Amino acid sequence: MRWIAFAILLYLTAVLQTSVAPFLALHSILPDFMVVVAVFYMLTARDHDAALAGWVIGLVMDLMSLSYPQQRYANVGLHALSLGLIALMAVKARGAVVRESVWSQIVFAFVAKFLLALVAGAHLHFVTDFHGGFADAAARGLYEAIYCAAIAPYGCWILQRLRGLLGVGFSQRWSVG
Repeated sequence: MRWIAFAILLYLTAVLQTSVAPFLALHSILPDFMVVVAVFYMLTARDHDAALAGWVIGLVMDLMSLSYPQQRYANVGLHALSLGLIALMAVKARGAVVRESVWSQIVFAFVAKFLLALVAGAHLHFVTDFHGGFADAAARGLYEAIYCAAIAPYGCWILQRLRGLLGVGFSQRWSVG
């Protein structure tokens, strides 16, 4: 894995997340390009690279939103720890799926985004005085996960075209005859 190319991709994705994603919002539900990049690395990178990439992407997500508005509690580390653990689970589970499959990308993106939203909702509910309730955060997380799963095949398709540049590849190769 080429870490400089990863850092450049992560920077460009963060710029897209903050500048383009608000224009693609559906009823205030934003697409999460960072999770799509994380899913790509979860499915294609080597085991330890995938886990480290998940943690770094989560850390960048944390740094893009440093704290809750009007609160004295910061959430730095929440997405990093969560996405790092999700990446570890994905590395263990990816042996049972075809990594190139669109369905694998959809399922991994949905599960990753929904778990991230549940952890962030629980943190917001228990640490701050959020009165919206955990059920509202879970419902919003479900919609965000559906949106993320819908765009994941397109993002992974673009990133698969850049595999050589990024230094990642699939270890499973299917051959005919």
